[in-house]
Amino acid sequence: MKLFNLIICLLLAGLMGANAQDEPTRTNPEQAKKIQAMEVAYITKELNLTPEEAQKFWPIFNQYREQVRAVATNRNNTDQLEKQQQVLDLRKKYRSEFSRVLAADRANRVFTAEDQFRQMVRREFQKRQQERRQINPGKRGL
Repeated sequence: MKLFNLIICLLLAGLMGANAQDEPTRTNPEQAKKIQAMEVAYITKELNLTPEEAQKFWPIFNQYREQVRAVATNRNNTDQLEKQQQVLDLRKKYRSEFSRVLAADRANRVFTAEDQFRQMVRREFQKRQQERRQINPGKRGL
């Protein structure tokens, strides 16, 4: 597990170092695709997905992700608690969907793995921004 995390961090470090002057990931589709591929690898490893499970799991997860993204980007709803409730409702719905493919304990771990990956990426971005600020103290981060 530690080796896998180290590999992911090194991949992120290389990704961030190579694209240090690029725009943030939100506007850099190539960078977003690389991070998404790393997320697939991370979640697949964390859940110990077999190839057959992965083939069934990832279309469901992608639907879930698109619906969460739609809630997050809905500009008509500015109430943060309402958005959080909608995401929670989606997680409950998709937990049962994931349970059709995975055992219940692994279906519950989907969200933990997703959150852990996001935290890992966020920490790496923050670390890279801090390093850029130390190199160029006159410039602000993204």
